[in-house]
Amino acid sequence: MKRLGMLVWLVTATTLLAGAQADKRGLLDSKHDFRPTSAATIRAASGPSASDQLCVYCHTPHNANPGALLWNQKMSTTEFPTYTSSTLQASISPVTAQDSSKLCLSCHDGTIALGSTISNGDIPFVQGAEYQLPSTSRSNIAGFGGYGFADDHPFAFTPNYSNTQIKAPDPGDQVKLVAGKLQCSSCHDPHNETTDAVQGNFLVKRNQASSICLSCHEPTGWNNSAHKQSPDLTEDAKYTSLQGAHTGYIGMANNACESCHRPHAPGVPQRLVKFPEETVCYQCHDGSVANLNIKAEFTTKTYRHPVMTTPSVHDASESPNSTQSPLPETSASTQRHAECFDCHNSHATQAALPGSPAVAPSVSPPLFGVKGQSSTNAFLIQSTNEYEVCFKCHGDSANKPQTGDITLTGTGFGRNPMRQTDFTGLSLTNPLPTRANTRLEFTTRLSFHPVTQAANLSTGPSGDVPSLRPYIVASDGVTDITSRPLSSGSFLYCGDCHNNDTGRNLVIGNTGPTGPHASNFVHILEREYVYETPPAQPGQPTSSPGSSVANYALCDKCHAVQNSILQDQSFSQHSSHVNGGAACATCHDAHSAANPMLINFDLAVVGPATTAGTVQYMRTAPKHGTCTLMCHGHDHEATSY
Repeated sequence: MKRLGMLVWLVTATTLLAGAQADKRGLLDSKHDFRPTSAATIRAASGPSASDQLCVYCHTPHNANPGALLWNQKMSTTEFPTYTSSTLQASISPVTAQDSSKLCLSCHDGTIALGSTISNGDIPFVQGAEYQLPSTSRSNIAGFGGYGFADDHPFAFTPNYSNTQIKAPDPGDQVKLVAGKLQCSSCHDPHNETTDAVQGNFLVKRNQASSICLSCHEPTGWNNSAHKQSPDLTEDAKYTSLQGAHTGYIGMANNACESCHRPHAPGVPQRLVKFPEETVCYQCHDGSVANLNIKAEFTTKTYRHPVMTTPSVHDASESPNSTQSPLPETSASTQRHAECFDCHNSHATQAALPGSPAVAPSVSPPLFGVKGQSSTNAFLIQSTNEYEVCFKCHGDSANKPQTGDITLTGTGFGRNPMRQTDFTGLSLTNPLPTRANTRLEFTTRLSFHPVTQAANLSTGPSGDVPSLRPYIVASDGVTDITSRPLSSGSFLYCGDCHNNDTGRNLVIGNTGPTGPHASNFVHILEREYVYETPPAQPGQPTSSPGSSVANYALCDKCHAVQNSILQDQSFSQHSSHVNGGAACATCHDAHSAANPMLINFDLAVVGPATTAGTVQYMRTAPKHGTCTLMCHGHDHEATSY
């Protein structure tokens, strides 16, 4: 009987060897071929005849380790930390002896010598008699990176299919679960190293475009994502190892998920991200792959979103209820920061193609699939309007530095005008907690720029806003953007004012990416919008910023400053005020106001009238009103205009 068993074993081994010789994708001379005569670098030294048998390093026909597959390798008893994440929706527990992955770990957790067999004793290797995979080897799943299994795609677990972005592999897929669990063998075939001839790694099938990942993962929006299929294949083909590609494939579309993620030992364990968050994006968005040099925006511009403040994402644990709150900071003690993923969903983002603009206030393609906060303070799993993305940080977030910034120079992003509605009375030392809450600014006041709701006004020379242009004008100040008409029912984007100062509108030869990443103008504004320098005492004379239309280029984008405002078509004293040194921002709040016509005085410039002791505006008729205040040293006591 023993001789019969040996015969069966020899026939099996011979068959495997013949199959490997016939099929070059097989085991022969692969990294799992440990014979002394193998072409593999890691192999057994000359020794007992058993060491020259192909299968003996893992299997034996007799005296095997109890369990499946007649396992010949000694089993590890060491436990390591398992994968965890604040967004993980499955239960991950340590690998057990019943998990087939335990067999793989008898070599790949780095605790057992590769030649440490049960039936054939300790087989010495060229690399050493008790050679174990070193922690410098990526094949040492537990040791490489130093996190145990916490920096590896979870294995030996049952997927949670209540997560709508997770599915079971389709019937016939080479990715297969083992008794309902995802095991090492679900993705890896230990007998065939080059089924994927480009990537190798004993994969069960070709992994071009991350086909193995997509057997189980169904990211919302992925099929139409710019990261799945670059709109510019010439640019896409440049994505190589120089930009961080590790698979051997070239191009963003070919690498797909593995453009940003790595299933084993990535740079950031949570969500298996290859590098700290913005560094992942910079692999391509530094100008080396496409004409989208985002990195330069964050490293060279004066005013920029604080993406590089912390090397992390806004984690779900920062919100009191991660499934119902998109807020980045929920306490004033939490460091203020912004991250790429706050505004862009890398799985769903699409390119903003010229000729197919979004219609305000709807999200543009680069913002598809991003969580948001509605104008009524409701959590949105997916924003439908651009302002909902912005409100996550600029709405009810607890730590907004500009709320308490009462300096006359501003901190970080330029001076914040001291609006009447931001303080109690005329005190400039106690700002209201609602200061800088743009969600409330755009939804609770009498007059407003039409961001969350359309403006209800009459236009034309005799209308409420005679200065309103028929269309938004491009960066040359002349060319109409005919896809953006301005009328009573029009909406504006936040990005119409807050945008890259060298990439706006994607017309007139400007370069650089569109979007409010950074700008050399205060508050990340797209164009110049000057403020007056506050005097030592509100109401006293200030140095004039000048009346050049270039100083008010942002307003001129929608309002004809030279041909209407300075011609006093809206207000009989516009030209005298502007020419006398008053800035638009001194009287008008660009977001909204409790008064008509966005009148919301800057109390750092305007002081109370001497007799009345107040700052007040009252509208008396269209284009007419009364002011009670002191400005530039002039006392106005219910002065009518």
